[in-house]
Amino acid sequence: MPSRNHLLLSAAVLLAVLAAAAEAVRSPSCCVPGQAIPLRPLPGCRWYVASRTCGGVVPRLPAEAMCCRQLEAVPAECWCKALRVIMEGTSPSAGLRGQVCWHAQAEFAPAVVTEAECGLTTIHGRPFCDALSAES
Repeated sequence: MPSRNHLLLSAAVLLAVLAAAAEAVRSPSCCVPGQAIPLRPLPGCRWYVASRTCGGVVPRLPAEAMCCRQLEAVPAECWCKALRVIMEGTSPSAGLRGQVCWHAQAEFAPAVVTEAECGLTTIHGRPFCDALSAES
């Protein structure tokens, strides 16, 4: 028969595991659209990225400020994933110009967090996102 101390220790460990599991469900570390990331995330950033790469326009305010505010509203650990989600939701248009433009956007999008753009630092301690295909 197990001792009382052994039972108490087992119960404490079980409670700790359950608490950690419950926290993981509530935590924004699940960077999923509809949870920590809005279903249609960062419309200002989508426009900003497109205009900075393909529109020939270099907007500063309010487009940049609107994008940065929208990005800051997402939990920090989800910034890079949110930028990837906006690119996944932007399909390359038919034709060579559309594909070239989409690739330019996909290359620029990770830079939105940089000092020159929004001045944010990712949770990885870097002032940029890795290539969006590499972010989890």
